[in-house]
Amino acid sequence: MSKPQGRHLIAGILIAAALAGAGGAAAAQPTLRVLGLAMPTTPPNLVHIPPWVAQETGIFARYGIEAKIFTFEGGPAALRALIGGHGDVQIAAPGVPPFIAATARGADFRAVGTYAMKHPVAMVVQAEIKRCEDLRGKKIGTPGGAGAYAEVMARAVLQSCGLTPRDVQYLNIATGSRVPALATGQVDAFVIHVDQVFEAAKVKPSLHILAYLSDVLPKGWYAAYVTTGDVMRNDPKLLQDAVSALVEANRFIYKNRGRVIEIGIKYTKFDPDIVARTYDALAARGIWPVNEGLRRDVVEAGLDQEVLNGTITPDVKPAYDQVVQLGFVTAAMTKLGRWTGDPRWQ
Repeated sequence: MSKPQGRHLIAGILIAAALAGAGGAAAAQPTLRVLGLAMPTTPPNLVHIPPWVAQETGIFARYGIEAKIFTFEGGPAALRALIGGHGDVQIAAPGVPPFIAATARGADFRAVGTYAMKHPVAMVVQAEIKRCEDLRGKKIGTPGGAGAYAEVMARAVLQSCGLTPRDVQYLNIATGSRVPALATGQVDAFVIHVDQVFEAAKVKPSLHILAYLSDVLPKGWYAAYVTTGDVMRNDPKLLQDAVSALVEANRFIYKNRGRVIEIGIKYTKFDPDIVARTYDALAARGIWPVNEGLRRDVVEAGLDQEVLNGTITPDVKPAYDQVVQLGFVTAAMTKLGRWTGDPRWQ
């Protein structure tokens, strides 16, 4: 064999070995597991951003998860996607009222985590409405209809001054049309998120906040990541990794203001100044939990509030263990450690 032929042969062997090694490495790469999440607004508000943060920053990928995030018009639709999605959705974020109402009727749901316990919304009203009693006879926007989050929160405001839904007019307005409906006078009042408060005031400065729901319902329970008994039994590892990733996403939010604002602008479609102001307002209140979040005292107070709101009756009010499966987030705390030293952390 000549020297050139030998060099070519050695080079060919080395290339083949390199390709084989590359193929072996590729084969060793773990297959991403698909996680379907049903979120309750289209597009999301900034409070809902943790799944997108986990997706955009690679947190889900580090846990071997490929997230498919679906958005819906209201919490009941997100909950229906969980039970009627033919296995495409493993976690839904329907808001507490429809989740608790369904659980009280015997549905096999559990909350396995949360992206917010405190209510990050306010009732915004037209200029002539100065006090709660002035809502009598007015038109209130309720995306998702009766039982959806906005309607239940509006009902809580009404109850604070002795009014009921019979004393007002409900209009089922799409989530994306809330601010235009206020700006044109199509509705007189709306329970909207903090980012929409800033947006509405920018469009129509005479609009003003009648009440913050965190004040109306100081022990109210805002949100949960909900799954079914079947998913917990059939794919507990996927759920465990998803919950851990979502806790990490909540923590990332507090450490990375600029990046989170970028992600918020991309998905919420709000102006950059509105996203920045909303981020600062929500972060200052500790809206996104960094530990378990689903504390027994807060959840039980939230269940009592659902009775007061009329979402459920006292005789069917579920117990804490009937609505929360804390094991997944407890395991996440064992893995990640708890955050302490700040009154916002929960």
